[in-house]
Amino acid sequence: MLTLAITGFDADPNRVTDILGIEPTSVGRMGEPSQSGRPRNSNGWWKDVEPERLVSASQHADAMVRMLDHLQGRESHFNRLRKEIEPLNMSIYGGLHVEADRQCGVFLDPDQMQLLANCGVGWGLDLFVNR
Repeated sequence: MLTLAITGFDADPNRVTDILGIEPTSVGRMGEPSQSGRPRNSNGWWKDVEPERLVSASQHADAMVRMLDHLQGRESHFNRLRKEIEPLNMSIYGGLHVEADRQCGVFLDPDQMQLLANCGVGWGLDLFVNR
């Protein structure tokens, strides 16, 4: 799985879509039930590029390229979003499922890190070891 998450803001999630020019996979609105069933206390906007489990470094790298394609050329849009919407979080996150007896590394190239920095977008990855 690899997702761009923009969360923790009061504006309508459609404003995020309008500013970025990217269609979300899903949105969440204040007061609606979250995945836990509790009402949301802020709005959220998510764009998935890979909904399935990632099981190799090459799958993660391919998904990151697809994600970064969405960000490329939109640096000013993300800056506008931060100023106008003021989200608490803008980050790409995902999970990598690896076998316990296998080596697996993930990386970002300098130009990819620069694009994330220019957009003000963080990056994180959960590792799940299959035993």
